[in-house]
Amino acid sequence: RPVTTPAAVLPVLDVGTTITDDDERFPTAVVDATDVPAVSDLARVHAADGVGDIHTHAERIDVDDVSILLLGVALTSPVTAAFSLAFDRLAHRAFLEDVADAGRLVIATTDPGDAATDGPLWLAIDLDPDALRPVLADG
Repeated sequence: RPVTTPAAVLPVLDVGTTITDDDERFPTAVVDATDVPAVSDLARVHAADGVGDIHTHAERIDVDDVSILLLGVALTSPVTAAFSLAFDRLAHRAFLEDVADAGRLVIATTDPGDAATDGPLWLAIDLDPDALRPVLADG
């Protein structure tokens, strides 16, 4: 049986909104992908080769007084990659509801404070809001 490496889990460090030149608003999650080049390089790959095929799923994990929402992201083209974003479900609930309403998320893998001058490539994904909403619900 082959040994496989588990998908990276990236804690969400901050959340906010990216506003485009056309005043479009995109919910944005900031992660540190420095040690996960398969994730940090995805935006460049997608800019060069197209968005490809992305699937998402959401899962809730409750441990003691902590409620985590894992947003799993799996790509099958133009490259194969998988990772999860770990949100504090309670602290990020309003943000995650915005994500579900928008049906998309920008994943910032570099410092957002430098974005205006550096113009970094960030990964924008469409996601399944119907898979996200039940995991946000209380219960």
